[in-house]
Amino acid sequence: MIESRKENKQRLRLLYMIVMSAMAVCILWLAVLMIFRAGELQNEVEQQWTREVTVEPLRGTIKDVNGEILSATTTTQSILLYPKDIEKKGNAGEIADLLAPILNMDRQKIYEVASDTSKVEAWLKRNITDAQVEQIRALNLKGIGFFADTKRVYPYGSFLSQVLGYTNSDGRGQEGLEKAYDKYLAGYPGTILTQVDAQGRTLDGSEQTYIDAQDGYNVVLTIDAVIQSFAENAAKEALEVNQAKSVCAIVMNPQNSDILAMVNYPEADLNALDRSDLTALADISRNTAVTDAFEPGSIFKIVTMAAALDSGNATTATEYQCNGHKLVSGEKIKCWRSYNPHGTQSLTEAAENSCNPAFMEMALSMGTEQFYEYIYRFGFGTETGVDYSADGSGIVRAAKYVKDVDLARIGFGQSIAVTPLQMINAVSAAINGGVRYTPRLVSHTEDSKGNVVEEFAREEGVRVISEETSATLREILQSVVDNGSGKNAQIAGYAVGGKTGTAQVYENGAIAQGKNISSFIGFAPADDPQYIVLFIVREPGVPVTFGSVVAAPYAKDILEKCLKYGGVQPAREVESDLVTVPDIVGMDKEEAQALLQKQGLKFKMNGEGKVAAQSPAMATEVAKGTVVDGYGAEQGAVAESTVTVPDVRGMTVYQAYQALSEAGLKVQIDGSTDSDEVSSQTPAANKKAAYGDTVTIQCN
Repeated sequence: MIESRKENKQRLRLLYMIVMSAMAVCILWLAVLMIFRAGELQNEVEQQWTREVTVEPLRGTIKDVNGEILSATTTTQSILLYPKDIEKKGNAGEIADLLAPILNMDRQKIYEVASDTSKVEAWLKRNITDAQVEQIRALNLKGIGFFADTKRVYPYGSFLSQVLGYTNSDGRGQEGLEKAYDKYLAGYPGTILTQVDAQGRTLDGSEQTYIDAQDGYNVVLTIDAVIQSFAENAAKEALEVNQAKSVCAIVMNPQNSDILAMVNYPEADLNALDRSDLTALADISRNTAVTDAFEPGSIFKIVTMAAALDSGNATTATEYQCNGHKLVSGEKIKCWRSYNPHGTQSLTEAAENSCNPAFMEMALSMGTEQFYEYIYRFGFGTETGVDYSADGSGIVRAAKYVKDVDLARIGFGQSIAVTPLQMINAVSAAINGGVRYTPRLVSHTEDSKGNVVEEFAREEGVRVISEETSATLREILQSVVDNGSGKNAQIAGYAVGGKTGTAQVYENGAIAQGKNISSFIGFAPADDPQYIVLFIVREPGVPVTFGSVVAAPYAKDILEKCLKYGGVQPAREVESDLVTVPDIVGMDKEEAQALLQKQGLKFKMNGEGKVAAQSPAMATEVAKGTVVDGYGAEQGAVAESTVTVPDVRGMTVYQAYQALSEAGLKVQIDGSTDSDEVSSQTPAANKKAAYGDTVTIQCN
């Protein structure tokens, strides 16, 4: 009996402990739920009895410097279905039948969305018309909602397309300024809260709660839509006239590096982008003016000349000798006019003639260390810092790998690759008094009422050359336009400075014969530059492809319109005895010279054959006595890419090496050299060979 009582007490004690433990666990769990998970549980409860719909903010607009809207967002209506509400009424089939003809949608697709009760809500169609909304509202159907939606539009289609970029279907920036300034343009979304029952159906008589969206800010550019139109029209014409692959143009204020226009042609219609081919989309939307590096050719001579003048390795009194080529470390590097050497010339004349040997001499006189210091000062080899979604740095070979022959080529714009934006920004620094600024596309942001929210101040510039050097450079570059290769950029009443360029195109690491990049960079007024234009024509398909012919006239057109639009008054009176340059294209040398003499003009023929191009262009008004350059058809095609193989038979090996090197050819000795006299050669004498080809010689 006593043992039975003990067992009962033990059982009671055990039961008590179990009950107390269970109560402790319950109390502890209640504490966790009430204290630590209260917020989480409250959210879950709210999610069960509320439905949340995001309200997209209105994306900010992108405007030009004068307030012209270039990119905007319009408010549209989108239709949303609530399948569980539709199920309660049992009218999924009716909704599909009624909505299909109004929305121009497949009836079965609408039915599938309307009857899919696994979803509380489902978008049916976005950006429907006001007329469609009114038709659907008139049906008074349950389970249908309308919500404000947005659509990005570009009022001018392809205008400034590669700079503006574009958004995705959800309105987020994907490329260009849309991407770079997305955090300013996007804004913050709002919310609509609706009470629902346990099955997710809207409660009759319940109220909706609205949390307003915060619209994005407007972005105001430094781009001037009027100047942009000047550049786009010129680019389009240049592409068509020159049968070119593409055209790039930049207009900048050289005093502060504000970008006034930026063109890549062909352009992309931002309102009708084909997103099915991502490779093609990336290609057509790429802003080559900022990202793509190219070998600049002779426009880079401005940088070489600025560095040589500033470092004291050249003055306006320095003379240079051109024999048609220059031997550097045993390699013969030709002048573009090797068939008719420039002879002895001053620095200004060398710039007017765009003489390669003179600029090779300047580069070599500075040496790699000093020249590279200026190259980096001017901003090459690094990103520009432009406020954009991409920024190219170009290609500058490391100084430790640069040999004299490389340095010589860099002096006249080969063996270095730059972006168009780097190039125009560097030349701006060279001619604005010697200070390099960070280029910019955006001025400030503003709210919907036009109040400035954030202004993007210009960074303090970096001095790269002295004011005196810059002033001297401006005078020399004005002479290039007045008297040299840039005559096609002359503007009556204004002093214009500039430089032409014609560069090689490389394919698979080798020079592509018959393809090049033609360019011109010009500024005005020459003594106080307000506008600078870089105009690049890639792979023109015409016989003569010099930048003076292919690019300069279009840069001149843009500059002249900018000066008049900007209210810059002519600095000198237009001469009263101007004459109109006649059309000499298609004439032989004698015919052209006779016609020009009748007009009181002089003539200089470059190359062979009939005149294929001229500078200044026909119909240009110039002063009497102006020299008109004619360019022979062979100038741009055969003369520069082929040489005649000399006859070296009977010569010693050394004499043969000298003769072939002078002609721009390499030498390979085949067989024994027991005899020092050349017995045969391949290719044979007087045959045509590409410049730089190898001639194989054999000795007796």
